Amino acid sequence: MNCLDFRRRISAEPRSRDPALLAHRDSCTEGCAAFWQRAQRFEDDVEAAMAVPVPDGLADRILLAHATGERRAQVGRRRAWLAMAASVLIAFGGVGMLWRYSDQHSLPALAVAHMPWEMDSLALTRPMTDDQVEAGFVGRATHLKGPAPGMVTYVHDCTVGPYPAVHAVTRMDDEPVVALYMPGKMDGKPGTFHRDGWDGRELQLHGGTLVLLAQGASRKAMETAERGWRAAIEGPAPASIGQI
Repeated sequence: MNCLDFRRRISAEPRSRDPALLAHRDSCTEGCAAFWQRAQRFEDDVEAAMAVPVPDGLADRILLAHATGERRAQVGRRRAWLAMAASVLIAFGGVGMLWRYSDQHSLPALAVAHMPWEMDSLALTRPMTDDQVEAGFVGRATHLKGPAPGMVTYVHDCTVGPYPAVHAVTRMDDEPVVALYMPGKMDGKPGTFHRDGWDGRELQLHGGTLVLLAQGASRKAMETAERGWRAAIEGPAPASIGQI
C-alpha cells in the first residue's frame, strides 16, 4: 500500500482497523502516522459536537413550575406547548451540529486541510513543460482544452478529502497560487473564502470544480491564475462578434 492509497482510505474510513492500513501507518516515514492522528482528532471533534446531553427531568421541572394552581386543562395545554418548545430547541441544536459537520466537510475545509502535506511544493520555482502539465491531468482522465498557464512549477495527482484531484502550483509575479481541480465534482458552491490563513476561491467549471488557494497573494495574482486555469481546462473563450 502506498501513501496515496492510505490517505484516500483514511479520508473515507477514518476509524478503519484494516490491518493493511495500520501496518502502513506504523511503517511509513512520509508522515502518514501524523495524517492518521489528524483524522482521528477530527472524528473525535465531530463526535463530541454531536453528543448533546439532555438533563434528566428537564420537562418535568418545567411542567411543575407552570402547573401550580392551574386547572388540569390548562396544564394539558401548557404540556403541549412545552413539548413543542422542547422540540424546537432540539431542532435548533440539531441544525447547529449539522452546520458544523457540513462546514468541516466542505470543499474549502478539505482543501485547506490538504495543504500541510504539500507546503514544500510552494517553494518550487522551475517551470514545467506543457507535456508535464498535461500528464498530470491525464492521470485523472482529463485533458486540457487550452494552453497551460505560464510558470506552472508543480503538478501531481492527489486526493482532497474523498475527491480525486489534480494539484498544481503556478507562480504569478513570483507569488505561488495553488490550483486544486476535481474533475466530475459538479455540486460546488462558487465564491471566495478565508480559512486558517488561506485566501481561496471556489469555481464551478464545465467539467468539475476548481479551488484556488494562496497565502498573502495579491488579488491580481489570484485573478490571473483563475483566468489561466479556466482557459486551460475549459478552452479559450470564444471571440465576440466585434473581434471577428
